[in-house]
Amino acid sequence: MINYKQKTLSNGIRLVTCPIKSTEAVAILISVGVGGRFEPKDKVGISHFLEHLFFKGTKKHPSVHDLSCALDNLGADYNAYTSEETTDFYIQSSADVFQNSLDILSEMYLNPLFPEKEIAKERAVIVEEANMRRDIPQLHVQVLAQKQMFPDSPLGEDLIGTPETLQSISRPDISNYFNKNYNGTSTIIAVCGNPKKFNWEKEVEKRFTSKDQGIKPENEMFSDSNIKDSIVAQERKIDQSHLVLSTRLFSKTDPRRYQASILQTILGGGMSSRLFSEIREKRSLAYYVNAGINWYEDTGSFVVSAGVNSGKVEEALKVTMSEFKKISQKPPSTKELERAKNQLKGKLALSLEGSFEIASYLAEETRYENEIRQPEDIVKEIGKTKPQDIQNLAREIFNSDKMGLAIIGPQINNAKLKQIINGRQDG
Repeated sequence: MINYKQKTLSNGIRLVTCPIKSTEAVAILISVGVGGRFEPKDKVGISHFLEHLFFKGTKKHPSVHDLSCALDNLGADYNAYTSEETTDFYIQSSADVFQNSLDILSEMYLNPLFPEKEIAKERAVIVEEANMRRDIPQLHVQVLAQKQMFPDSPLGEDLIGTPETLQSISRPDISNYFNKNYNGTSTIIAVCGNPKKFNWEKEVEKRFTSKDQGIKPENEMFSDSNIKDSIVAQERKIDQSHLVLSTRLFSKTDPRRYQASILQTILGGGMSSRLFSEIREKRSLAYYVNAGINWYEDTGSFVVSAGVNSGKVEEALKVTMSEFKKISQKPPSTKELERAKNQLKGKLALSLEGSFEIASYLAEETRYENEIRQPEDIVKEIGKTKPQDIQNLAREIFNSDKMGLAIIGPQINNAKLKQIINGRQDG
C-alpha cells in the first residue's frame, strides 16, 4: 500500500506526498498538464522547446553553466520530458539536500529566463534532434503511425515539431505560452522519499504559492472516425523494414483498460507472447516484435511494432493479422490468461520500486483519476478479467476500419499490404 497525502494549495497547485523512511533518496516531480495536443498548429513543438529552455537559466542561476553546476552539485539525477498531455521535470537526490533540490526546481518552474541567445542555440539543437529521430526508421515509423491514427488532430503531430514551426517560434511565443499554461490549476507537485527533518508541505507552500492560479489549459478533444489511410508507407534503401500496425482504443480511464493491458501482454508483452513466438522464434522474421498501448485522456491506440526482414514483410503482417483473428474467434486459455495477469502484477510491483517511480505514479493518478488507486486495487481489477472479456475486446478493436499500418522500408507493395489488413490475404 502506498501511504500518500494530498493537498490543494490556495492557487490550485495539487500537492501529493509519500514518505518512505526506508530510502535515503527523495524525488521531487513537477507535472504540468500541457503538452503536444495543446499547441496551435503553427507552433507545433513549442511544449518540447519550452522543456529544453527550463535548463537555460533562472533569476538565481542566470547562465546555463550556473544552473548546470548547481544541479550537478546536488549529486542528483535530473531531467525533463514532454508528452502529448503533460510536461514533467524532476530532481531525485539525497534526502539530506531536499531543500536545495526544491530551491532549484522551483526556480526553474517559477523564474525561467528564456534568454534570446539560448533560444536560438537550442532551436538548432532541437532541429538536430528531429533530424536524428527521422534518420532512425524504428523511431520515425512511430511518428507516422501516430499521425495515421489521429489525423487532423494535434494528437497526430510530432512532439518535436517541424523545421518550419521550430523556426517560427519566437521568444514572445514562448513567454506567452508559458504564462498562459504554466499555472497553479495545471500543476501537480509530487514528493516521495525520506522526509528526514523537513516539512515537505510547508517547504512547497513557501515557494510555490506565489504562482498565479490561472485557468486550466484546454485541448481539442479527439473526434473518433475511421482511419483515412490504411497504409502509410515511406520507402528507404535500408536492410530492415520497420512497421507499426495500430488500432484505435478507448480512453486512459475506461474500465476496460485492464483488459486492454492483458490483451497487449498476451499478444506482444514478452518472450512467451503469441507474436514473439510466431514471428521471431518460429519463423525468424524479425529481430524485435512487441505490442504496446498509447493512452490519452479521451482516446488511445493499440500498437504492434516490428523490425522485419524486408523480403518477409507480407508474411509477418499475415501472421500478425492471423493472431488478431485467432484471439477474436477464441478466448485465451485460463493458463495463458493467468500468465499474462502475473506478468502485469509483477511489472506493476517493479514499476513502484523507487522514489521517482512512485512520485510519477502519484502525479499521473492525481491527474487522470478521481482518486489515487492503490496497487492492490489495480491487482484486484486485473484479476477480475475473464477469458471471454479478452475475446470480446479483440473483436471490438481489431476491425479494419480502425486499423492502419505505417511502414518504412524498401520496395513496399501498398496494394498487397492493404489486402492483408482487409483480410483478403490471397487476393
